[in-house]
Amino acid sequence: MLTKFIDTVTTQGLNVDSIIVTKKNEKFEHFFTNDNEGNIRSISKTVSCLGAGKAIEKGLYSLDTDILPFFDLNKIVNAKNIPYLKKMKIRHLLNLTIGQDKGLMFSKDIKQLPTDTDFLYYILNYDINHEPGTHFVYNNAATYLLCAITQKITGQYFRDWIQKELFNEMGVTLGEWEKSWQGICLGASGLKLKNSDMHKIALLLLNNGTYEGKRLLNKEWISLMNTPQFFTANLPDYIKKQGRCINKMSYGFGLWICGNGTFEYPKTHYFCDGTDGQLLIVSPKDQMVITILSHQKDMNPIYDAIRYFFD
Repeated sequence: MLTKFIDTVTTQGLNVDSIIVTKKNEKFEHFFTNDNEGNIRSISKTVSCLGAGKAIEKGLYSLDTDILPFFDLNKIVNAKNIPYLKKMKIRHLLNLTIGQDKGLMFSKDIKQLPTDTDFLYYILNYDINHEPGTHFVYNNAATYLLCAITQKITGQYFRDWIQKELFNEMGVTLGEWEKSWQGICLGASGLKLKNSDMHKIALLLLNNGTYEGKRLLNKEWISLMNTPQFFTANLPDYIKKQGRCINKMSYGFGLWICGNGTFEYPKTHYFCDGTDGQLLIVSPKDQMVITILSHQKDMNPIYDAIRYFFD
């Protein structure tokens, strides 16, 4: 399967840097370039959700903690948003259902804002049109709020806190993680990782919160992350993606979940992906994880090549 993937990448001239596969405890890897750190883009959300699991385990907040008390009400000038924000909880930040119709805090969005924009209150004042939990729009804003809350409670930069609380024990070194000018970790993107370290994170997910036999996160938290929180297959942005072997059938906490067209799906595999061909795929059924780092603008050929692992 790996040979077929390598041949496809080589024949088509795809800009893949590396692929690592572990199946039933047997590890296979191929480095087209090297194992240098790469920006894992939206896979950063998964890392942030693992951090949230550790924060919940330590009692810093819960899924049902209200978010509004962590922010300055005087700076929320869009009064229409207040009733919605009063109902918004940590769980809505994790499953990206904060009720806005536009996905905020992507790089193209940030570049269009004045350099002194207070991103927290830009998000909190942007129109909310739906009850939290009822409307899914893929966005980077929710994870940014999550990091802001975690930093406020811990008094530490989110990257530094989660490195100490979780990843040191795994031998994983988080690289630079982009922050706003306010000093808040972007959370949803901008984390640099080696593929070898990203692969360890994939194994943590596969093994339900244990790594090399050591329990690092509650099994229940990993289960929550890969359990559907919102059905996405019938949304316009995802209908055309249902033919892939890794389809975006539903969304959990920082993870896309694959299925057969129903909300109650047979859980075959789940994954996260990032712009330019970053992939982390977990298949509990096959006891397999796949991690890929790339700088490939058109990701479709990579999605096509992955099918060899699931045929």
